[in-house]
Amino acid sequence: MGRSEPVRREAEHGRGVVPRYVVLAAVMCLAIAPALPLVISTLAAPPASGVWTRSFADALFSSLVLAACVSVLSLALGLPLGVLAALYAFHGRGPLILFQTLPLLLPSFLPSIGWSNLAATDGLKWLPMPDGFSGCVFVLGLQAASLVFFATWAACRNLTASQIEAARLHGGERSVLEMSAAACLPVAMVVAWLAGILSLSDPGAPLIFGYRSVAVEIRTSFSALFDYELAGRQCLLLAGIVVLLTVPVLAVGLRRLAAAMLARQARPAALFPHPVLGWAAMLGLTVVLLLSVGTATLGLCLPALANPMIRRAAEKVGATAGTTAVFTIGAGTIAAGLALVLGLATAGQMRLRWLVVALLLLLLALPPALAAISVVRASTQAPPQLDWLSRSRFTVALVLGLRFLPVATIAVMRAVGSLSPSWSDAARVHGVTPLRFLVRVVLPLLAPTLLVAVLLVAALSAADITTTHLLEPPGAQSLPVAIFTVMANSPEGLVASLCLLYLLCVVILLAATSQLARLWSRSAA
Repeated sequence: MGRSEPVRREAEHGRGVVPRYVVLAAVMCLAIAPALPLVISTLAAPPASGVWTRSFADALFSSLVLAACVSVLSLALGLPLGVLAALYAFHGRGPLILFQTLPLLLPSFLPSIGWSNLAATDGLKWLPMPDGFSGCVFVLGLQAASLVFFATWAACRNLTASQIEAARLHGGERSVLEMSAAACLPVAMVVAWLAGILSLSDPGAPLIFGYRSVAVEIRTSFSALFDYELAGRQCLLLAGIVVLLTVPVLAVGLRRLAAAMLARQARPAALFPHPVLGWAAMLGLTVVLLLSVGTATLGLCLPALANPMIRRAAEKVGATAGTTAVFTIGAGTIAAGLALVLGLATAGQMRLRWLVVALLLLLLALPPALAAISVVRASTQAPPQLDWLSRSRFTVALVLGLRFLPVATIAVMRAVGSLSPSWSDAARVHGVTPLRFLVRVVLPLLAPTLLVAVLLVAALSAADITTTHLLEPPGAQSLPVAIFTVMANSPEGLVASLCLLYLLCVVILLAATSQLARLWSRSAA
């Protein structure tokens, strides 16, 4: 009788583990599914000549240099600002931290257009404006700095109040800054490295500034040469290099990164009202925001005022609003739903959470054209009865949602980690079914996080030009792709007006998301 109870518990545990791993395997297979047709067909085909050309090799080397510089710049800006913002109180702290998200939500071609317009302005030609390689490093580095900033901020907020107080007693604010920066440095370095790898696949800034990158080469293959076979092989080659660069970094730094992103400190340090460091944090965040968004916005306003075409731009926005909403909100909904499944399936299993985050980050680092070209090739071979799956708006939303699944998963896992295990224990004691507990307790508590995940993925999906441009069905054009496709042949006033309206939509979306999440959290409390 004494042995039957442990055996029974082990059997019950086994019955619970099998569905957990089945669910995780199913979701991860779905996440990697869009890229599989291209990978399988390319590996099965005989080796093709003309892929590794001198032109592609030069572009790849230039992109690797660009990625390294982006990583260095993002680390130099994001680490100190993240530490200062996490430790010290200053005026406007909440809005300044919130709007550091803005550079991440904009396609890189938008600030690049603004800076190019400023460089072409007669009265400002004497100023040193970013251009070519320096322009790409400047724009992409400022965008990546926001990513490093939030990673550092989260890691620093996870330091306990006793740790900060002990450091302050040991050597004052200098000791606090040194020890906090040292604790956050590994996380910031991993994120800066990943941000540099992500810049390899971004064609926006290199196209505007005239810099030769591997993303531009791939885009030329499928957009100008219409050679999807060559573009697919180039994507697969770039993906292999990305995997070689990403796996060692994740193997070394995943544990620290997961601890910073997924954990929530029960007793974080109180914000310290330091008169000098608080002002330094406020000034630094303001300058970065002005350089990344504010000055570029000024560059968009100049041609829009000189040749106003707001009405025509508004008509274009209205014509593409429905398609844009379907693509982006659909992607956000898909990503948030799958993230909820992953978050609940890995609840209380730290090693599983690390494994899922590692795989998803690796998929996020892959070039977006890989999955998009793969889906295009598969759709050309699929029967017409499957057009609803392979050539529809749902296809675009699904691929975008799977691409940005890591963003939603980290947000949901962080929220799930804050739920008390005693609640589920109490529910089991009182005979509450898991489904009822999920609907009545878990989902209301996770609702603000799910809402933020939906809207955040929606904004990121809108900025992913490559995937949308390749997959959007005929007659269904989104606003970012419309801007990207007309900016070479349309008046500067129209392009600038479209960019300004797009920027306004993102700002409104960001502010509304923050306000809704705050109100929902207050009502739940």
